[in-house]
Order: sequence, then structure tokens, then C-alpha cells
Amino acid sequence: MSVLQFGTLKMIRRFVASHTGLGVLCLVVVLSVASRALVADEANQEIVQMVIEALRSDDPAMQTGAIALVRDIPGEEVTKALAKELPNLPAPGRVQLLSALADRGDGTALPAVIATTEAKEVSVRIAALKALGRLGDASSVAMLAQRAAQSTGDEQKAARDGLYRLRGSAVDERILAEVPSGEAAVKVELIRSIAERNITKGVQVLLKSAQDPDRKVRAESLKVLKAVADPDALPALVDLLLNLRSDSDRVEAERSVAAVAHKIEDRNRQAASVLAVLPSVKDVKNRCSLLRVLGKIGDNTGLAVLRESLTSEDPKLRDAAIRALSDWPTAEPVGDLLKVAESSNNQVHRILSLRGLVRLLGLDSSRPAKETVAMYNKAMSLAPSVAEKRRVLSGLAGMKSSDALMMAAKYMEDEALRPEAELAAVRIAGHVRESNPQVAEMILKKIIKSSKNETLRQQAQELMKQTDASMPEANK
Repeated sequence: MSVLQFGTLKMIRRFVASHTGLGVLCLVVVLSVASRALVADEANQEIVQMVIEALRSDDPAMQTGAIALVRDIPGEEVTKALAKELPNLPAPGRVQLLSALADRGDGTALPAVIATTEAKEVSVRIAALKALGRLGDASSVAMLAQRAAQSTGDEQKAARDGLYRLRGSAVDERILAEVPSGEAAVKVELIRSIAERNITKGVQVLLKSAQDPDRKVRAESLKVLKAVADPDALPALVDLLLNLRSDSDRVEAERSVAAVAHKIEDRNRQAASVLAVLPSVKDVKNRCSLLRVLGKIGDNTGLAVLRESLTSEDPKLRDAAIRALSDWPTAEPVGDLLKVAESSNNQVHRILSLRGLVRLLGLDSSRPAKETVAMYNKAMSLAPSVAEKRRVLSGLAGMKSSDALMMAAKYMEDEALRPEAELAAVRIAGHVRESNPQVAEMILKKIIKSSKNETLRQQAQELMKQTDASMPEANK
């Protein structure tokens, strides 16, 4: 041992003997210098022993100072010595040491960390699971998935995070290999990790697990397929959809197909995989699924098929087409839905198409405002109930035109529709008060005078002040 190393150890012994937690900062500084001055064997014999004694102490400050040092002392033997001490420490000390061992990144501590995941204290188990995520490898996959499936709360979160954080090229392969043979709850955790780790090569495994006997496994598989599958998997996803029997599975599979189709940059090609199989699909339930998927995708190349299905003799196909058009991302099918709302002899279909019409009228469109208001008026005349009329007024509230304001004001005289009409009027007035202050002021005065809604009256008064302030003096 050199004179410098001998002197350093002598200084440490003297310091430790004469200080308690009050000198933690100094302790860390001194020991950090010592760890660089000593070779690994000497550090193991001298400094590590001092660190362990500090960890065993009842002084929290001394423990914290020692933990700070643990992260920096180099050497595998140091890791072994510290890991060996884990079972002998009180719970708070074990939690701190596990965190420090994780930061060291030395896999030598892995067996001790795994053993500590069975500790009786929840806080210690959580710390061990977190450390396992940092230190573990492919061999840790099954244990973390099992623990995630069996635990709850923070412990479950620690196990899941650990599974998601595991490093090494073999980890993803092990996760995929474990899925087919795991228990249902474990499968769910493994499948969830495929999404979290973005294991794109797991699509084939997920396509199989999406047909698992367990409902939760199927549901999780279909959700994860949305995240990791690419457009090349669309034919297989469509085939999967056509072979599912559960209605809830179908709903999730329809979402998955649409989500993956949206990954295609060319919007006019997103529906190609669905349109390719539709002509050969005769089963009504399957055709309905594909029609609904077209609606979720929103590729205009699918409109012709949906319009054709509106005239089908099968009410289920008509229903699916109406729902698909109602889901459309643009206002293009407005005319189709209006026609159904006007002419269908099926009450359910009339209501569905009316609701879809109102939704699409609220989307961006180059249609003139007067034309849109006219369509809202038509929708009001077609609405079969107060509830549906209220739905129309709620849609109208998004407009920014004086014609829309006058339409809303007309229904303020109807006691059953007054609340929705007043709300729509206030919202629209806020948009048109500058372009048409006279009309806005007239309607706002009516609301201030007669509304039973104190909040709306206050909003109307505030808008009146803003309107007055912006009006030319000659118009006041």
C-alpha cells in the first residue's frame, strides 16, 4: 500500500470515529477521494466495511451518505460485498441500497436482488423489482411478468416498469417466446409489454394470441396490434376480423384494422385491403364489420360501396352503412345521410342518419353558411323528438353566422328547447358580435331579460359590454 493510500485510510478511520450524521457531506467527499486512491481489493477490505457499518447504523444521515458513496466505488468484488449485506439491513437501508446497486449497473448483484423481491416489506419488494428492471436480462422476463400479473398498485407498476426496461437483444425474443405458454394473466402482461417495448416483430404472435380462449388475452392482443402492426399486416388483420366470433372482439378488431390502415400515407389507399375482400364476403355479420371499418378509415374510395349498401334489402347492412357514413371524417356524405333521414321507413335508421347528419354538418366544409343553416332547419323538421331537436341545436351552436343566431333565437320561445337554444345563441353571438353587432345585441338582450340560467345571463351581459365597446358611436 502506498503512503497516500495508507494516509487516506487513516484519515477515514479518524473521521468516522469522531463524526456522526452531522458530517455526512464531508464523509461522502472524503470517501470518494479514498475510493479513487485505493485499488479494488483494499477498497473491499476497508471502505466497503465502513460503508456497511454506516448502513447498519441507526443514523439516517450516515446511511444516506454511505449510499451516495456506494454508487461510485468501482469493482465487482465491491458489488458482491454490498449485495451480500442486503438481507442484514433494515427495510429503509435495503431500499436505498437496492437503488444504489441498480445505479451501479453491475449484474453481479442480480441473484441478491432477485431474492429480495420476496421480502415481506412492500417497499423493499418494489425497490427490488425496480432494480431488477435495471440489472436483469432475458432470464428475468418470466418472473417480472408473473409478478405483474399477481400484484396490484405500486408493486404491480414496479414489475411492469421493470419488464419494459429490461435490456439486451434476447429480451424481446424471450417475451415473444413466453406468450403462447403463459397463464392468461401473465400473457396479458407479456402482450402489454410488446406494445411498451414496440416489438414490431411480434405481429405473428399477436395474431395467434388474438384467438386465445381467454377474453382478456384476445382483447389485449387486438389493442397491441394497433400499436405494433404495420400496413403489410393488413390482409392478415382483415382475415382475423372475419374469423372472430365474439362481438366485443369484433369491435376491437375493427378499430385495429382502421388504426393500422391510417398508417398508410396515401389516404386513397388506406381502404384497399378491406375493399379487396368485400366482394367475396357473403356472411352478413362479416360484411357489416367491413362496412363499419370503412367508416372508421374514411377513405373516399370506400364511399361507393357504402352508398350501394344503403339500398340493400338487408336492414343490418343498411344499418352498418349508415353508421359508417356517420363516422366519416369529412362532410362529404351529408347528402346521403339527409336522404336516408327523409325517406327511410325504419325509425332507427332515420334517427341514426339524422345524428350522423348533425355531426357532419359541424365539420369543416366549403359549403356557404346559409346552406348549412338551411340543412340544420331541415334536420329540425325531421327530428322526431325533443331530445333529437336538442341535439340539432347543440350542433348549430358551433356555427359563426347571423343566420344561425336567428335560427337559435327562434327556438328560445319553445319552453322545452329554451335551455339549448339560449346556450347556442350565446355561443354564436360571441362569434358574430363584431360582424353583426345589432343582431347580436338584440338576441343577447332577450336572454338577459328572460333566461332562467344565471350563468348564461352573466355571459350575455359580458358579451353585451364587449359588443357596445366595439360598435361605432352612430349605431349605439
